[in-house]
Amino acid sequence: MKVAIISRGTPNIQYPLYGIFEFDQAKALANKGIEVAFAAIDFRSLAFKRKYGLFHYERDGVQVFELSLPINVYRKAIPLLQRLLLIPFRAMLKSFGKPDVVHAHFYSIAAIASILKKKYDIPFVITEHSSKLNKPAEQISDLDKRIATQAYRHCDQLICVSEALRNNIIQNFQHDSIVIPNMVDNQCFHPNDNAKSAPPFVFVSVGNLIPIKAFDQLIDAFAQVKGDAELYIIGDGPELERLKKQINALHLDSKAMLLGRLNREEINKVYQKSHVFVLPSQSETFGVSYIEALYAGLPVIATRCGGPESFVNESNGIMIPVNDVAALTEAMCTIQQNYHNYNLIQISEDCKARYSPEVIARRIIQSYSFHAPTH
Repeated sequence: MKVAIISRGTPNIQYPLYGIFEFDQAKALANKGIEVAFAAIDFRSLAFKRKYGLFHYERDGVQVFELSLPINVYRKAIPLLQRLLLIPFRAMLKSFGKPDVVHAHFYSIAAIASILKKKYDIPFVITEHSSKLNKPAEQISDLDKRIATQAYRHCDQLICVSEALRNNIIQNFQHDSIVIPNMVDNQCFHPNDNAKSAPPFVFVSVGNLIPIKAFDQLIDAFAQVKGDAELYIIGDGPELERLKKQINALHLDSKAMLLGRLNREEINKVYQKSHVFVLPSQSETFGVSYIEALYAGLPVIATRCGGPESFVNESNGIMIPVNDVAALTEAMCTIQQNYHNYNLIQISEDCKARYSPEVIARRIIQSYSFHAPTH
């Protein structure tokens, strides 16, 4: 079977998380014996420094065809971008051949990729990840509604990464889907089975520094944690300066640390000296950062925000309401006091059994079997 993955971009050293969900799946499918080509259409603005043009190379067993242009109009010029997508896709056809399945990720890219369904009559699969659609209809912009409707109208199989997202799309777009969660790169995250008994007790969090992640609430809650404890926040974004000022105002300079953007290997090194992952997000379509922490054997504190409900339980962490600093503080104190009751290796093994690349790739391939021949 030949599969063409259509993505918003390709992860690299400078932007290690851009297109990472898509490329993780491409690698996992290739490791299962699927012939995979990866068409990346990166139209971010000039603010994102990179080389421009059409590139063809191979990485991790995947043929990559990448078109990079700094035009920043993809949400407003679908017909133009459909024509531009044909540039890397035609290059793919010459080198790779016609795929049996086109698999696009995110509704905005899928709306562009729908031209491939119409022009080449190839079975079309979409995986939806976007938090923009994981909300009531009145909170979704008219533009997003139009783009998503266009994408879903042409797809043969829609996949959502969580049950909550599936339910919202049924409600808002009257389009059903199957649920296949994101995977964890098992080459990067692994548990430390040595007891982390020496102080300080370390809480760690990962995410873009944006309001929806509620890092300000996390810092407020951490300020009330007793004993020798530290907080590491990994990520970058527009809330950085405000969070710095909050940490200074609470006199937490020596205890709460903003570590900036790190790649997965660097994050895992931080996990190896951490005890608990905590992220009081206000909304998640799935929550890959929680899964990565579980894969590393960390119990987690998560909010009931749409994604973590499907994988956080009393054996691997604590669930709390959204926007409840008192509950967050109580959970952090409780897990600190009862940390020795968690089996770190079992947390990791349970996560691996559900979210490893091999497991998720198998489910994705099964989703293709209704629409494409096997070779």
